[in-house]
Amino acid sequence: MKALSMTPLLTLDDIAHVLGRSAGTIKRDLRRNPDAVPPRLQLPGTKLLRWRQQDVQTWLDSFPVSANRCDVGAAK
Repeated sequence: MKALSMTPLLTLDDIAHVLGRSAGTIKRDLRRNPDAVPPRLQLPGTKLLRWRQQDVQTWLDSFPVSANRCDVGAAK
């Protein structure tokens, strides 16, 4: 039998790090503004917050990259 090659699921802390937000903000957004976070994986019978890496990447790729980048902290 061939061994499964599975990508680990991302945790709440992983998502917070990727998005540059706190875990509390992510949890709040899941309730109040679900479109502000990537779609999560709903595991039957659990309340675990988990995400697939490919779902997060697809969600991020769905937003256009602005051509007018603002250099934060740039000298004026």
